[in-house]
Amino acid sequence: MIFTLIAVTASLIVALVLVWPLFSKKHQTDIVGRDQVNLQSAVTRLAELKQELEEGQITAEQFEKYRLDLEIAAVEDLNTSSSSAATCGKGNTIIASSVVLIVLLASTLIYQQNGFKQEFEEAQQQLVVENSKQAEADKIITTVEKFIKENPENVESRVILAQVYIEEERFSDAAAIYRELYDINPEEPDILVNYAEALARSHGNRLIGKPTDLLNEALQLAPNHGRALWLAGFAAQQAENNEQALKHWKHLLAGIEEGSEIYQNVVTLIAETEKSNSASTLTTTVVPSDGTGTAAIEVMVTLAPEIADKLNSDTTLFVFARAAEGPPMPLAVHRGIAKDLPLKVTLDDSMAMIPKMSLSNFPNIVVGARLSSNGQPQGQAGDLEGFSEIINVLENSSLELVIDSIKP
Repeated sequence: MIFTLIAVTASLIVALVLVWPLFSKKHQTDIVGRDQVNLQSAVTRLAELKQELEEGQITAEQFEKYRLDLEIAAVEDLNTSSSSAATCGKGNTIIASSVVLIVLLASTLIYQQNGFKQEFEEAQQQLVVENSKQAEADKIITTVEKFIKENPENVESRVILAQVYIEEERFSDAAAIYRELYDINPEEPDILVNYAEALARSHGNRLIGKPTDLLNEALQLAPNHGRALWLAGFAAQQAENNEQALKHWKHLLAGIEEGSEIYQNVVTLIAETEKSNSASTLTTTVVPSDGTGTAAIEVMVTLAPEIADKLNSDTTLFVFARAAEGPPMPLAVHRGIAKDLPLKVTLDDSMAMIPKMSLSNFPNIVVGARLSSNGQPQGQAGDLEGFSEIINVLENSSLELVIDSIKP
């Protein structure tokens, strides 16, 4: 409930800051008032939908459908207002419409970031599949990029764009924006943490080095920062410092609602790490096989016929699983080449990239397959990809996955 109030307030502030100057002439007052009412109604409804999702009143699929319908309706409302008043310039209307969509998108992004929600990622994937909606998303990004160039002092819009870049897996672009924001305000914990994550994800999820330094800076400023503690724990584990990882995660656990999925995930990480310490297995970089890590899923990967002609047979293929709620790094990864398709592969605990980040510890997962043009697991424009719905690996032993979309 607290987040909902924060999201609504923050969204309205951003909307008013960006939209109000576009229609500030006196003879446009009535139109502005009507548009602001529509905007407030849209943002409020979005907050209600999030609350309904959290309480289990609607499914993740219903949430995304309602959210997309809300965005479309908001733009139509603005277009109706602009067509009834010739005094509103075409350029202003386009920017205002884009801002409304960005506000709705930003609310979802902030929700996802604070709650580690997978649902928004599914919505982004839906935009990829539905070309018309993806074209609209690209238009929004282009408009905001232009707005930022013309208004470089507007920090809020740059933060929003950076988060959109992350959702679009344009990690280097996101890191560049956060570097600029860091130079402007090096003592803002959220900027430090987001910058660290963007850097790590642009370098194969490697947290050692600059990302670790940024996380440590954030924790000096905000010792109870949840995401900083979460990521700092994995950074310590990558550096083979399990004692430091335990320190971060135990600190994090004290501030998490007991009984939540994130709480259980952290408890599991702590227990497994302590078990490794007591067994004196800190020197290995391979996930221990102690008989308890038995989670596995068989994935049949195929390529949609309509995009087969876009394929180079030597293109690198990645099949991976990642937590539906949790850190961004994959839990299991298989690497191959395009000519292997169709391919049947089993993802299991032995494929974990770092200790304790395995399928057994995060049973609710999303499975993806990507044909990477540059050979890197991070997606870029032009890559062919496909994703599953959220599944429980302990309850499902196999699935079929179709590579059926092109990353914009």
